[in-house]
Amino acid sequence: MKEPEKELFERALDTLKKKVGSNVNYNVISEHEKSLHFSRRTEQDNYIYEEEYSKAIRLKDKLVQQFKGRTLEEVIPGCIISNEHGECYCITNESDTRIVRASYAKSREVILSDLKLLSGVGPVREKKLKGQGFQTIEDLTRHPLWRESAIEILRMVDTREVENLQSTLGRRLPKSHPLAHYLAGFCRTEDFAIIDIETMGLFGRPIILLGIAKQHGDNMRINQFLLRDISDEASALWELINHLDKNSAFITFNGRAFDIPYIQERLAFYGIRSSLNNPHFDALHFTRRAYRDRLANCRLETVEKHYGVNREVDVPGALIPEFYESYLRTQNVGPLIAIVEHNKQDLITLANIFSKLYNEWNL
Repeated sequence: MKEPEKELFERALDTLKKKVGSNVNYNVISEHEKSLHFSRRTEQDNYIYEEEYSKAIRLKDKLVQQFKGRTLEEVIPGCIISNEHGECYCITNESDTRIVRASYAKSREVILSDLKLLSGVGPVREKKLKGQGFQTIEDLTRHPLWRESAIEILRMVDTREVENLQSTLGRRLPKSHPLAHYLAGFCRTEDFAIIDIETMGLFGRPIILLGIAKQHGDNMRINQFLLRDISDEASALWELINHLDKNSAFITFNGRAFDIPYIQERLAFYGIRSSLNNPHFDALHFTRRAYRDRLANCRLETVEKHYGVNREVDVPGALIPEFYESYLRTQNVGPLIAIVEHNKQDLITLANIFSKLYNEWNL
């Protein structure tokens, strides 16, 4: 980096550091308010119940006392990695969780059975066409009017053009439609990249931890890129990008609106060019469709509890900036344990939810 560019970069980094800790981005809700007004909050509300808040603060104080004077390497096994953008801390774990997707044959069957994927075909016309013997889009390749459109969709299905098919489905069906989930059957299991980030708040602030999970044989390998200091962010971003390729298919939870745009914004801040226009399966949309009438909200931890999972060490997402600020201020690594565990469990839970959602569709 040339001297003028370096000076501008350091100035921008100083400004970024001053932003850290300048705002609180959550509300603490009392039990009284919870019973009166907050019985059915949504996953997008940035709130925390008073009981959860008190429990989290007690956890933070306990971790600070327990790991006082300990080093990061002693407390959270990992290694410092270097690249052209600096250094960051890498934590690698294995989980026996498996990403399960519908088979290609099943995905092909259910997608081609929906004639409404053709522009101009609605429910009424679909019923009429099926009454005439055209049960699938493949059958419509023999129809004089719908032949060309049917051939094009069939071509995309048979060549597994997931990104183009997502675009086609997106124009004809809701984001939460099960067919969008079944498109995952056109991807290879090893190409899935489950992504979850932890940030210092809303857009414009640093990402402090980037987690990515990918299938390796019978296990899922989890890599987490942690910032020991705000200056590690560019390096951590670069490491995440290097774990992706043109065949990667993202699995996120609200990642279309948050994680991926946030990563893109931070890459732009550091002048790092990278395209993140890969096929993307946002499990939040499918979760809302499956559970909105059964659960109080569709937050990841709410669905997780529905499956009987209870976290031993955790920090509510809204308090992660506070935990990280405590680490920066004191250099006590205790609060980092809760942040890293939170992110790791989010990745594991996301893999399980994405896989189990297939049981919710009646197709």
